[in-house]
Amino acid sequence: MAGLLAEYPPEDPGLDVGCGSGDLAIHLAKSGLDTLGIDFIEEAITQARAKMAALPADVADRLAFRVADALQPSLLGQTFGAVVDSGFYHLFDPEQCERFVDELARVLRPGGRCYLHEFAVTFPVPNVPRQVTEAELRESFAPERGWKVLTIRTGEFLSTVAPVPAILACMERVGPEERTRL
Repeated sequence: MAGLLAEYPPEDPGLDVGCGSGDLAIHLAKSGLDTLGIDFIEEAITQARAKMAALPADVADRLAFRVADALQPSLLGQTFGAVVDSGFYHLFDPEQCERFVDELARVLRPGGRCYLHEFAVTFPVPNVPRQVTEAELRESFAPERGWKVLTIRTGEFLSTVAPVPAILACMERVGPEERTRL
């Protein structure tokens, strides 16, 4: 994800959906972005806040963590220049993801970017993340829905067992005037 963020720099402020223990949000803050990390698991937010407390003040001052429903970021009542998601989207079925993309459209201002890092493989085990494909992302983040795909490419998730094939993507929210040109 770091390479994707470097290639397509995010704008302030940033939102990390499903932030877990906060590593990606902390990375954004270290890069200079004011960042909010949200997760519905209180223990994850507690861990993220503990990490934040150990950071230099200039980085910690750019960070906040909150227990919230990451599938409904519009409930935050804020707009963002960037939304990052590492391992959240792939937890839900395609119908839930469609609603989530609509939510992202509500919270990203025009020119804002959405960054995804998701599994690109399905495991024959129940209750594990599902495969996300390029075709699915192109359909969900289509121009007629107000999106411009900047890149979709392969990558990997690092795990304690072995690397897991992943898909990385960056999409930009476009304003109404640009939608007619896409």
